This record gives sequence, C-alpha cells and structure tokens, in this order.
Amino acid sequence: MHGFEVPRNHEQAMAIDRRNGNTKFADAENAEIFMIDEFSTFEDLGFGGDPGPDYKKIRVHMVYAAKHDGRHKACLVAGGHLTETPIDSVYSSVVSLRGVRLLTFVAELNDLEVWATDIGNAYLESYAQEKV
Repeated sequence: MHGFEVPRNHEQAMAIDRRNGNTKFADAENAEIFMIDEFSTFEDLGFGGDPGPDYKKIRVHMVYAAKHDGRHKACLVAGGHLTETPIDSVYSSVVSLRGVRLLTFVAELNDLEVWATDIGNAYLESYAQEKV
C-alpha cells in the first residue's frame, strides 16, 4: 500500500517492524490502544472475567494500513457480523471527490469560507443496543 508492506495480523506487523528496523506498526497499535483506553471503551473484568449471560462474546482484531504520506495506522475492529444488524442505523456516509469539488465551487462563487474536519475514532462514540 503506497509502497509499504501491510500486515494481516499482529505477528506480521511486528515482523515487518523488525525487518525494517523501526517500530511504526507497534507505535500505531499503541496509539490505537491508548485512544481506546482514553475513551473508556471497555470495562476490564480481568483474566477469565464473566460479564454475565446478557452479553454476547465477539472477537476483535487489528486492521493495518499505510497512508500516502508514510504514516502507519492500526485500527481495532470488532466482528460486527456476529451481532444483530440494527434496522434504524446502518447508513455510513462517505463524501465523493465530485461532491467536494462541487461544494468548493459553490462556496467560491458565493464567497463562503470552507471548513473540513475528521473525527478520529468516531466509532468509539456509538452505542450498541445489545451488550457485547
């Protein structure tokens, strides 16, 4: 990806770091785990902790990427296919390049200021209807 080898799992990520003599994927993993801790996403029940019968167990794993500017990213994702699909919230929008160009053009014609933002770790803020 953009000239970088991208791992499929943690072991490959650490092997790539060792081979390249750096810690880019390890640092990306640590940054992701730090944000998850910062948002208090999970409650630690300790090794072998039992959350109770109301909860459903799902797996999580890291997904890796290399950005065009050379940054390495790691994202902890859950196996959402193991949960019920909510009928009221399944839409996730993505802006197209054509949409950005059109918006910029209209803003320029009307002498408007254009602002943009990116929500980092936005998925951590969404609430699930079931206990996982």
